[in-house]
Amino acid sequence: MDASSAVSTDHVSVRRLPRLTDRVSENTRWEVIAGDQVIGWIEEQRISGASRLFYFATGVHPRSGQRIRLEGNTDFDDRVNVIADFYRDPMTSRQHLGINPNRQQ
Repeated sequence: MDASSAVSTDHVSVRRLPRLTDRVSENTRWEVIAGDQVIGWIEEQRISGASRLFYFATGVHPRSGQRIRLEGNTDFDDRVNVIADFYRDPMTSRQHLGINPNRQQ
């Protein structure tokens, strides 16, 4: 897919996905949709020692279609925005760029 065929992310919706198993430990998942196209997923995870839930985003690269794991955060709405931003411009993602914020350049 090239940039000209990418869908608009002006309006993004989120849909909770059905469980794949009956396991209580299965993480809740959502798909993020722009237009009629899935542009990413969010997975809820409990982190050992953390009092809050974390949400991990995976975005779809708008040109290659490759799934890219984006950063996690405790703010669900922010993860939706990160996926939309990544789809608009993949260069906004530090993970996609291979940038480590703790490394001196």
